[in-house]
Amino acid sequence: MPNNTNLPLWLAFGSALFWGLWWIPVRTLESVGLTGAWAGTAMFAGAIPALLILFLFSKRRISFAPRVILSGAMVGIAMMLYSFAVTETTVVRAILLFYLAPIWAITLECLFLGRKFRIVNAVALILAALGILIIFRGDISLMNWNWGDALALISGLCWAIGSTLIFSGEDVGARTIALFGGIGALLVGFLMLFFIGPEWTSIENIPKTTSLLAVSGTFYITPILIATLWSARRLNPTTVSFLLTGEIISGVASSAAFLNEPFSWPEILGSCIIISAALIEIVNQKQN
Repeated sequence: MPNNTNLPLWLAFGSALFWGLWWIPVRTLESVGLTGAWAGTAMFAGAIPALLILFLFSKRRISFAPRVILSGAMVGIAMMLYSFAVTETTVVRAILLFYLAPIWAITLECLFLGRKFRIVNAVALILAALGILIIFRGDISLMNWNWGDALALISGLCWAIGSTLIFSGEDVGARTIALFGGIGALLVGFLMLFFIGPEWTSIENIPKTTSLLAVSGTFYITPILIATLWSARRLNPTTVSFLLTGEIISGVASSAAFLNEPFSWPEILGSCIIISAALIEIVNQKQN
């Protein structure tokens, strides 16, 4: 780890709690006519001006290296796919399928970063899988999957690839990666809208919608995205992926409180087991 302080750990976990509330601005924008992929695409459109300003005023050397652009783009793609997923499946399923990311991350580390797979890593992964199995109540057959579930799963894989590239690449600063991530998300959002819809719906209150986009993009996506990417540069991909499971806490709890989605002993027990898997990985990394 390039940075031995606990700040990246706490910042990544704190960001995860806010990412867990992602569904709130998405569903709010849906209520004013921006349905499906329109919501996430519009939110990133609202974030681009702030990300561009921060990028231009960055003190670091601006880099347009293909690896840098790709790392940001993969993170942006992950977020856009996840944004679409929460409108096509339940928030709980989207969150938990995304958080198979630690499996992809540790696989990439072992294959490309020289990490040795140890028993403690296996324990953490098994616990994470067990937690997901409990929350799904054992019902995770492919027959019950829908389009949103598939997007959530792919988004976790894209995040693992992006965070691996960020951690192992040159340090160009979180602002640069965040801008490329925002642009990548926006482009993927437009592609999804073009090929799979949904069709444009009328917006009755344009000033209100514009305000929502500006606020959500500037004060929600921008700071949380930069904080997450800053931590991703200083923590290995597996640790970051496990830390971001903190999203499960706020996501599951908030969706249960406001959407009446399932939240009983399987969700509570499963969430606790997944969080324990994250703690095992963190303790293991700090000891190495």
